[in-house]
This record gives sequence, C-alpha cells and structure tokens, in this order.
Amino acid sequence: MAHLQKTRADREEGRYTSYLGPADEIAEGGADKRRKREKADAAELQALLSRRLTGYSVECGQNLLYKIEINVAGKPTHEAESLPMRGQLAFQTDILITKGPTPLVAIELKSGSFSTHDVITYSAKAQRHKRIYPYLRYGFIVTRSAGLGRRFVTHNEDFDFAMALRDDDLDEAALLAVIQRQIQSAERLISLTSSRRLNLWSYEQVVAVDL
Repeated sequence: MAHLQKTRADREEGRYTSYLGPADEIAEGGADKRRKREKADAAELQALLSRRLTGYSVECGQNLLYKIEINVAGKPTHEAESLPMRGQLAFQTDILITKGPTPLVAIELKSGSFSTHDVITYSAKAQRHKRIYPYLRYGFIVTRSAGLGRRFVTHNEDFDFAMALRDDDLDEAALLAVIQRQIQSAERLISLTSSRRLNLWSYEQVVAVDL
C-alpha cells in the first residue's frame, strides 16, 4: 500500500483540517480534494482487509442504525430483515466488517490530520451506533499521519481503538493485529450477551498504546 488514501465521499458532518493553511486549502481544491483522497484511502484499506480477513465481509459506505423507535401501533420503525438506509435513522460508516448480517467492527477514517471537532463528533456517532449494536467495536483511523496526539486522548469517549497510519511505511501486520483483536472482542461480547446465565470470574478492559 504505497499510498493509503481515505473514504468519505458522503461525509455528512465534521470539519476538515490539514497541514495546509486556509488559503492553501482553497488553492489546492479544498474539501473536494480531501474527500477524494479519503475515499481512495478507504477503498485501499478495504481491499487490504478483504484479502486478509477470511470469513468476514469488509465494505465501504455501509449504513448502521443509530436509533429504533416504536410507533403508535407498537411496532419498531425498522424490521430485522430490511437494510438500514441513510435518512431513515441510520448513519453511513467508512468501513464496516461483518459476519453474515452481524456488524462487528466499524471504522471512521480521516486523511492527513483531524480536528477536535472530528473526535467529538465521530465519538458521539460511535456511541449512538453502539446503543443499537452493543457488541460493535468502533475505531478511528487517520491515514498519511504522523500520530494521534493528546487531542484524541482528551476528547475520545466511545472509540474502542485508534491508529495513525504513515503514508510511507504502512505496518500491515500491526494494523491487522489490531483489527483481528477487535473482531475477537466483538464475537466474545456476542457470545456473552447471547447466554441467558453467566458465571464470570473476571472481566477486564485493557488500554494499550504504541508510543
């Protein structure tokens, strides 16, 4: 992956920041150029994960519900067999890893840099999705990046993992290890919540960082 580029053709929300200044951003094509770069990054990352994750589906631009309502007739607004659609209580994800009909890992991508607003907005989006899919693991990946920094740690609330991917030296093994651990975590949570009775001896959430 010589040039990891990222997906967000239909980004509904969020403010874009980059290493370019405001005047340079306009001169360089601004948000449109950034969206194209992000869309390409997501497609490349999706292709890599699809090749390496046997038995799972990896897709760009899939929708997930963020809310289910009960109407006056006592029926839910979303039927189990129907696909979530944007504009109908669903948000679009950049990359979604599923097994059968079950979403396991969702990823939000940014390219080059990100703002405080990005972290707050997408972390809140993760929270709303996880209310519907409590086993879902949600991540934040920044491509063409030198690192995540304090900004992410300070403002993150509901992302389960995050990674900064260098443009010139992508560590595929490290990326895959993180994604595979998140898939395993999602599957463990599904197993736990599917059991009527539990007799746990321990439960632990671990914070791991690579400085």
